[in-house]
Amino acid sequence: MKNFLKKLTNARTIFIFLGVLLIFFIALRPPTDPDMGWHIRDGQYLLENDLHVAKKDMFSYTMPNFPLIMHEWVTDVLMAEIYQKTNLFMLSVIFALIVTGAFLLVSWGVEAKIEYKIISSILGVIASIPVLGVRPQMLNLLGLALVVFIILKFRKNNQSKIIYVLPLIFLVWVNMHGGFAVGLFLLGVFIGLEIFKLTLAIILKKFFKNGRVLKAEKWLRENSISGNKIIPLISVFLISSLATLFNPYGWRTYIEIFNTIFDSYAKTNINEWMPVVMTNPMSYQFIIYLLLLSILLIFSFRRVDYTYLLICVVFLYLGFSSWRHMPLFLVISTPLWISIVESLVGRELSVIVQKKTFLIFLILAIFFVGKQRLGREIPLSFSLEKLAVDGQYPLAATRYLKGNPIDGRMFNEYNWGGFLIWQYPEKKVFIDGRMPSWKMGDQKIFEDFNKVLMFNDGWQDILKKYDIGFALVYNNPPNKYVFLNLGWREVYSDELACIFVRPDNQ
Repeated sequence: MKNFLKKLTNARTIFIFLGVLLIFFIALRPPTDPDMGWHIRDGQYLLENDLHVAKKDMFSYTMPNFPLIMHEWVTDVLMAEIYQKTNLFMLSVIFALIVTGAFLLVSWGVEAKIEYKIISSILGVIASIPVLGVRPQMLNLLGLALVVFIILKFRKNNQSKIIYVLPLIFLVWVNMHGGFAVGLFLLGVFIGLEIFKLTLAIILKKFFKNGRVLKAEKWLRENSISGNKIIPLISVFLISSLATLFNPYGWRTYIEIFNTIFDSYAKTNINEWMPVVMTNPMSYQFIIYLLLLSILLIFSFRRVDYTYLLICVVFLYLGFSSWRHMPLFLVISTPLWISIVESLVGRELSVIVQKKTFLIFLILAIFFVGKQRLGREIPLSFSLEKLAVDGQYPLAATRYLKGNPIDGRMFNEYNWGGFLIWQYPEKKVFIDGRMPSWKMGDQKIFEDFNKVLMFNDGWQDILKKYDIGFALVYNNPPNKYVFLNLGWREVYSDELACIFVRPDNQ
């Protein structure tokens, strides 16, 4: 018992506990994501319909015949259950635990001192802050971490059977989120690089006799998995791919993925799909992280795992291509960061982080971050009213509409669609966060919405096309000027939102 208590109170154990707690508090984000509402409502719909997924859209009147793919259906059910049985605060806690688990799990794939794993995870979570939240996408970080963990363990020991767990992971992942495709992509890149190295080694040995070339050939073989493991790896990849077909939509789940990936219009009109740019203040943590990693990489270039470095480069491109993909690179690069730092610093860092002064600093950091999160941003009693204020959602306007129903169809802001689906189910929405890539024939609702939003040529024709009876929009001068000049009646107004009713809609 004394030994157990002594172990619990030693500096290393205290650092580990404090480090994990700090990661959790950094990952803890307010439940204000614009899509959270429709995810909860999706889950409620599934629970009300015995988990039978919808095949056509049930929340919008603009695209009721769109072949819906609820690729996050299991996650939506879990979100609805958690919210109904607990509260909004617990949703934040659950997703913070998912993010914390992702960074810790991926770091555990590296053979290194635990201090380096904790420090690297803290840096990765800090850099990820701009896109963390109560969002099903966070499950992609955990899924990707699992795949990396398994790959690293398999590379360490080619006799390991852990690689055969991957099909089961993809079977679960495909029903949790469409981001499973990034896991398959990672696995494919890894296999491709291993095949390339082995093929290059064979060519060098067969056609070149130069000493340096043969030395390179030897290096390639020593830093590759054995050739007899390639076939099992390819088999696992194929079985994992087949496993992704076991979902309510079968192969059609890939339609949603391809439509999203190749939708250039959404990528230039939705913030999280836009490229990460250095001039944006939100990218500063990411840029600092990348600069530190690059500097350390220069000093340890000869000791780097080049296969894994190339994988990181591929995901770095994805990270810069879109804010949404940036945390994927941070998860992928965590093992690289750990191995580089430990090879350069040796035991020094593990000694420093166990010093009393460092532990006191860590306690102060946890106190201030925790106080900010639990005190001001995400109190235990996080209410719908606080959600509306912090997330800029029209709660007061929806309550007005509930008490004073207006006939006709509603035009709404894109960012409010998910909230309205959740809090104002009496009316179907014009658009919401599920729909930016939806297209049927010549109809693309996101383009129609932007045309109205910007009052571009033909915007009034779109209102007529969809027979809009009233508009719930931001309270700003352009909206007031245009709608009032057209004779629309303003029936409600607050600091955030306005409701305008069409002149002939009584």
